[in-house]
Amino acid sequence: MPETAKTPLAPELFRTPFSRAYWRCAFGELKRPKMLAVAAILLAVRVALKPVSITLSPTLSINFGFFVNALGAMIFGPVVAVLSAAVSDTLGCLLFPSGPYFFPFIFTEIAGSLLFALFLYRARLTGWRVTLARFAVCFLVNIVIQTPIMLWYYKLMLGKEYALFDLPRIAKNLVLFPFEALLLLLFLNVLRPVTYRMKLTFDPPQKLQITKRLVIFVVVLFLLGAAATGAYYVYDYQSYNAAKDFSEAERADFNRDLAARIGAGEDELVLVNTIHRSFFGSELEVTYSVYRIGAVSYVDPLWSMKNSEAKQSELLTLVEDTCTITIDP
Repeated sequence: MPETAKTPLAPELFRTPFSRAYWRCAFGELKRPKMLAVAAILLAVRVALKPVSITLSPTLSINFGFFVNALGAMIFGPVVAVLSAAVSDTLGCLLFPSGPYFFPFIFTEIAGSLLFALFLYRARLTGWRVTLARFAVCFLVNIVIQTPIMLWYYKLMLGKEYALFDLPRIAKNLVLFPFEALLLLLFLNVLRPVTYRMKLTFDPPQKLQITKRLVIFVVVLFLLGAAATGAYYVYDYQSYNAAKDFSEAERADFNRDLAARIGAGEDELVLVNTIHRSFFGSELEVTYSVYRIGAVSYVDPLWSMKNSEAKQSELLTLVEDTCTITIDP
């Protein structure tokens, strides 16, 4: 992380976290009672903020704990931050459970605290550094690291599949990042003079400037995130199989209508495979299979069957597989 300031650094500050002296200071915070007391207070606030969030879906919410996370990482560094994150995640799950406890989630909490500390601890803070710190957490932690953990969680704990590219989570992190970065800059601008007077930080508290170049950088990231999210939304909309969402009654009605459209015989059963919508029109691209019905006294229940069930049934004989038709509902 290059240092952009031209003024000499104070002895307690470091240009990068990649030095022995930096890590000696980070481990040394464990021996400072004052620092441990501050860490305990911020830990309590962080846990208390766990249930304070804006819920977007059962697995997605906007929370405000990252303010305290960034402040703590700036004050006591990566070693205490990692330990604090582990305790915070454990206590948060015990006091405010929101589903089955899954230990690997602790690594996202730890990674977020570690990244904030590597950017903000014992460093000459600038608007660029704070903004990049938030972007690193949004992208590397909330998208890159959390995705395989969510895949594992859904498979092991819930017995479900999880989308590799979860659109709501990607959109939340990339699109909201500029606003979160701005709020973090304002938050640290207010508290840095306090932490400096208390000798918790060593960077003289000059105001974090929001320069024109920084604004352009944030806007470009926002537009790239919005464009990527929009492109993926169009792709996901067109590639998603809408037939998955059918109830048994809806599937039966659709299959009967499909049979009428293709002119199926009275002894034939038509079952939908996939339904793909067009983003730029109302047409549906439908694939289906046709079966011949054997000796069955009551046919109605068969219309709500799925293809996977029909292929295993001894009452049906596959006549045509994965036929395609385009319909305008």
